[in-house]
Amino acid sequence: MLNKALKILLITVFSVSCDSHEKTKFKTFQKVGEIQRLDKQLDEVISPNAVIEVLSTGHEWSEGPIWYKKEQKLIYTDVGHQKIYQWTEKDSVTLYLDMKDEDLERPGPSALLIDNDEKLVILQYGHGQVIKMNAPLNKPTSGFSTFIDNYNGIRFNNTNDATFHSNGNMIMSDPPPIDENGLKAAVYSVTTEGAVRRVTDTLSSPNGIAFSPDEKTVYIANADWKNAIWIAADVDKNGNISNGRLFFDATGNAPKEKGHPDGLKVNRNGIIFATGPGGVYVLNPEGKHLGTILNNEFNTNCVLDDKEETLYITSGPKLMRVKLKP
Repeated sequence: MLNKALKILLITVFSVSCDSHEKTKFKTFQKVGEIQRLDKQLDEVISPNAVIEVLSTGHEWSEGPIWYKKEQKLIYTDVGHQKIYQWTEKDSVTLYLDMKDEDLERPGPSALLIDNDEKLVILQYGHGQVIKMNAPLNKPTSGFSTFIDNYNGIRFNNTNDATFHSNGNMIMSDPPPIDENGLKAAVYSVTTEGAVRRVTDTLSSPNGIAFSPDEKTVYIANADWKNAIWIAADVDKNGNISNGRLFFDATGNAPKEKGHPDGLKVNRNGIIFATGPGGVYVLNPEGKHLGTILNNEFNTNCVLDDKEETLYITSGPKLMRVKLKP
């Protein structure tokens, strides 16, 4: 009788063990491209055995990723399909918010941000405005309030990318106009109350923007195949920008590779991840090119998770990731 009970116990334990193993089975993703290593410092940022994984396909133009720490999820846009999606390790990609416009040809939401009030901030590329979602981040609805839509009474061209300073001000890029009556391409500073000030109009097509960890430097991408550069500029304690200078030049790669300088992010150590011609450039604070994440796509933007263990990349029709060195 004891032997029989022991056998039943062993079978039960084995069954539970198998069920547990099935539940914790890891997902596998398609692997693409390669990581080009130009300097040994890259090994401190991306492990030598790291790969590029495809998390999602089928988008028209993925863009504007943000990481929502409270729910450990990625939220990003599909400009062409006028939608916002979310991605989690558990559920993969699901629809976050449908922002379909009456004009289906007009580009939809581009960059996303989260402000100090935990509001979702949306740059509407084809509308030339920045709006805020009225609902909480965890309960998205299609109710919005316009934050800014003009400079000196003239509507923005195509509000593209932005970032927040710790003082709450937003730095935003607005690329060239589509008609002769539009604003000159420029970068703007916007207060929490919505007061707009032009910071610089010296770049032909300003795009991605990110601050250094100490906020003493801001990096700005120029999305121009003929002048594919990133500049660095000084930032004072009030968020004012001055002394713009060349940081890195990828113009030589632009004619032969997909993409141009676009969205970028900076980690806690000051390493810059910048989407550009041919891939995602990894640069140190001195502007040294450590390597490139080569995925054979037109990369538009990227974002780090809150632990800075993963870099997520929006790449035209795809969403990708690269695990970073812990």
